[in-house]
Amino acid sequence: MRLAQPILNNLPGESWTVRQALLRGASYLQSAGLPDPRLSAELLLGSVLGLDRLGLLLAFDQSIQEGDRDRFEEKVIRRAEHQPIAYLTGHKEFWSLDFEVNPGVLIPRPETELLVEETIQIVSDRSGFRTLVELGTGSGAVIIALAKSLAPSKAHRFWATDRSRPALQTAQKNAANHGVGDLISFVLGDWLEPFSCEERWIDLLVANPPYISEQDIPHLPVNVKNFEPKGALSGGTDGLEAIRAIIQQASGQLKKGGWMILEIGETQGDQVLKLAQSALFTEMTIRRDYAGKDRLIKACYHG
Repeated sequence: MRLAQPILNNLPGESWTVRQALLRGASYLQSAGLPDPRLSAELLLGSVLGLDRLGLLLAFDQSIQEGDRDRFEEKVIRRAEHQPIAYLTGHKEFWSLDFEVNPGVLIPRPETELLVEETIQIVSDRSGFRTLVELGTGSGAVIIALAKSLAPSKAHRFWATDRSRPALQTAQKNAANHGVGDLISFVLGDWLEPFSCEERWIDLLVANPPYISEQDIPHLPVNVKNFEPKGALSGGTDGLEAIRAIIQQASGQLKKGGWMILEIGETQGDQVLKLAQSALFTEMTIRRDYAGKDRLIKACYHG
């Protein structure tokens, strides 16, 4: 794609080296007020050229083809508009694994790795777990990390739901890329609604549901509120709409002695504990993240 008005000071037919591209890209991003402009430029150019940061260093004095230069310039312009790096590169690391992402899925966050940690801990400490379900899987990062970490050392069956067909397609592609496509059943539907089971069948349920209140959405960073899917962010008027639905549904399909782990907002701990208690959950604990903020609720269903 040839831009009508190049803005990184390149002249028609001008040849760029990797070094020049990085300098111009970083300078433009800095002038636009973006954080870490040099790192952003490196990640964007690396995604165009198929190089990591070391590869870029080794190729500093190599010329860039005109088409690659234009693609880099396009990504820099979009980044200056606060579009997320992960969407521009198409990739995001989670649990030391690389995941393909796109604007149809929430970008995996480092704090969500606590969800994986707690799940693995529960499974490791207790015997008899067989069926693990993730609700609202998005890119599939959580359920894939669990499948990679728990299988084949333990006999588990993994399920994941999402109400977005494109999101499920992204998750299925990521699962195949990580060699666990045959271990996970992906189901289209909202939370546990696709399943109508008379018998309790779930040993452990995990979810990172939308938990931001509608009134807080406008105050999110521009790169989040303008570009990430609102359905994966908004938890309704008080931020608890999805959490209420999940707790209610989980209480009908978790086995007695089964566990539920949910990511929650940093001010929602007390409210979520009350919701879980009213649904007959016990052994409830709130885990804080490394910043000292409420991040997870862990609860056991006894009915």
